[in-house]
Amino acid sequence: MKLTIVGLPIGNIEDISERALKVLSKTKFIVCEDTRMFSNLWSKLIFVGKVEKLAVRLKFVNDFNEYRVLPSLLQEMNLLDEAVLVSDAGMPLISDPGYKLVHEGLRMGWEVSVVPGPTAESASLAISGLPTDKYMFLGFLPKKEGKRMELLRNVKNMAAMVSFSVVIYESTVRLDKILSSILDIFGEEARLSLAIDLTKVSEKVFRGNVVEIMEMVKSKKLKGEATLVLSIV
Repeated sequence: MKLTIVGLPIGNIEDISERALKVLSKTKFIVCEDTRMFSNLWSKLIFVGKVEKLAVRLKFVNDFNEYRVLPSLLQEMNLLDEAVLVSDAGMPLISDPGYKLVHEGLRMGWEVSVVPGPTAESASLAISGLPTDKYMFLGFLPKKEGKRMELLRNVKNMAAMVSFSVVIYESTVRLDKILSSILDIFGEEARLSLAIDLTKVSEKVFRGNVVEIMEMVKSKKLKGEATLVLSIV
């Protein structure tokens, strides 16, 4: 069985690669994070004339159903010649479901390949204006304040040995809590870039120290996916 991991656009559908379109159009079995999200993307691609209607089996795996559906899904996929794994947006497995499926598939002898695609991680870093030669990707920070503060303290201790930037994913509804934690650990001069809804029509990018970013967040009603880049020097 060959499993191909396919990266999708993080917002703008024009970012999808020709190779990704080819692989998705030919497959008969797609595992996605949310069938509605994938179907919506495919409908948009049909509308702009990039693809035709799919004749494919769609299965979904997410953080809530993975343990329940994975055993039967692995058995079903093991009888196939090939299948494709996608997430709602960007690269599968990068702060998205799919790790357990890939891990178990490799144990079962599957061939696993990848069609790379955009990620908010690298895109936000590139436009941040902050150092990019070394960086740490933390994804979503712990929701509990104690664990979040402990993680950030450990990051600060690492920065005593080498300078690097940190990339963090977060929902806009929790930005104030994350920024408060950053202020407490790294001080008011910590430099940040905040990207909202990268590549979408609603894209916004803000740059400044943590206090300036906090004031901006309080003054605006931000919605969408947020990516923070923090420079630790």
